[in-house]
Amino acid sequence: MYGKFVGLDIGSESIKIALVKRGIRRVELVKTLYVNFSDPSEISGILEKLFRENNLSPSDVATSVRKAPVSIRILSFPFSDPKKIDQVYEFELESVSTFDPREKVHAYHLIKGQKESEAITCMFNKEDVKEVIDICEAGGVDPKVVTLSAVAFVSLNEFLSGQRPVLLVNIGASKTSFSLFDELGIKRIRSSTKAGDYVTRSISNDFNMPKEEVERIKKQGFYDGGRSDILREGVRPVVDDIRKTIQFFELDLRDEIKTVLVSGGFSLIPGFIDYLKGELKRDVRMLFIPDLGEKNSAVFAESFALALYGSGFRRGYLNLRKGEFRYTGKTEGLERTFIVPSVLFSLLLVLLLYRSGARYFELKGEIQELETRIERSVKDVFPNMGTVPRPVAFMETEVGKLKQKLKILEEIKGGATPLDVLRDISISIPGNVNLRVDEITFIDGSVVRIRGQCSSSEEVLRIERALSNSGFFKRVTRDSTETGANKSIRFQISLVVNNG
Repeated sequence: MYGKFVGLDIGSESIKIALVKRGIRRVELVKTLYVNFSDPSEISGILEKLFRENNLSPSDVATSVRKAPVSIRILSFPFSDPKKIDQVYEFELESVSTFDPREKVHAYHLIKGQKESEAITCMFNKEDVKEVIDICEAGGVDPKVVTLSAVAFVSLNEFLSGQRPVLLVNIGASKTSFSLFDELGIKRIRSSTKAGDYVTRSISNDFNMPKEEVERIKKQGFYDGGRSDILREGVRPVVDDIRKTIQFFELDLRDEIKTVLVSGGFSLIPGFIDYLKGELKRDVRMLFIPDLGEKNSAVFAESFALALYGSGFRRGYLNLRKGEFRYTGKTEGLERTFIVPSVLFSLLLVLLLYRSGARYFELKGEIQELETRIERSVKDVFPNMGTVPRPVAFMETEVGKLKQKLKILEEIKGGATPLDVLRDISISIPGNVNLRVDEITFIDGSVVRIRGQCSSSEEVLRIERALSNSGFFKRVTRDSTETGANKSIRFQISLVVNNG
């Protein structure tokens, strides 16, 4: 979906919005918005004000169900065509689920392989899906996409640092989302209610402490020697939940999780990352998204992921706007409003066609005469030509070819030659990457396209960065990446040569 799109994260105490603008080749972060609230009844009014004052589209929106799914299943298929999967998906789900799918709301996110595929299937109570849609509609918002944030984090794949497999843990106020990534992208997900609010309630109950005092302890963090023990005790269930999730995913993946990336407001508690690193005995880092910056990466990770997921939505993505919750938009009123002008326009069009019909037959004879003259001219220039069925198109094609050749010659004359460009590419690419170049195409005097293969997506990223930092090219754009044979990563990169 090209254009602007909103990622809407409605938490238990705050609303976070990320607005992105998707173009043909890149996605740009336009703005972020953050508003706290103390009473859930305020949410609809806040939404209405935010969307009105910031001129946000009320329908180009993706948001997440606020409650955890009642079931998450992985379904395997011997094919990867979403159309075929749609035909058998519900039968497969019914055979493995302990719930009746007809009594729940369910959807899937497709993980494509070369021949086989897996579907991450999430099942929700209908009232949980209805809750978030009702909250949005009360604020004048009608989201096109209602998904699960743990799935939407697939959109952050390119921002995840560290050795894979990587586990992204987003700890918010009301829920914690787990998203597991391997070299190819998202692999498994999980959602838990053990999050910030859970810690606050545990400390408040166990130590007979008011909520305001607990919040002060959380702000002081793990570096406060006197009261950090209280915080450690309260956080222990969350850490145990993360540890058990890692163990479960490792058994399923049959591989060790090397890196844990943490986001969400809870991750900003002073000393939490160091504490978690010591408890898990792994490489634990804060999630960093360059467009958001260090602090905002934690706060707006979910809303940014939702905006990217919604704006890039395609078949095989998880969307709960189906069945009784199907997105219908606001077209019914518009149809009634414009039906009369449409009828009048149709009548006018018929009249114009009638009047132009007579003129058409008058001009047709003149056109045939002109084509005969042009064909004679073409044969004068190209005497060896036989019959010329479309003389105008033939001449336009020949002239276009000559213009293109002249343009390339002029640009090469004023800038770098192809040999210069090849030399610059060779100098810029790191020597220790496993790279095979399949094709280098010179589009014109300033654009070069490279197609090749690497062992991993990280090597592709290193090549892209090296070319960008070389100074030889005005712009370096990664057009595409995909998994090839033997898990190699095929890529295409476009370069704009710096002729200045």
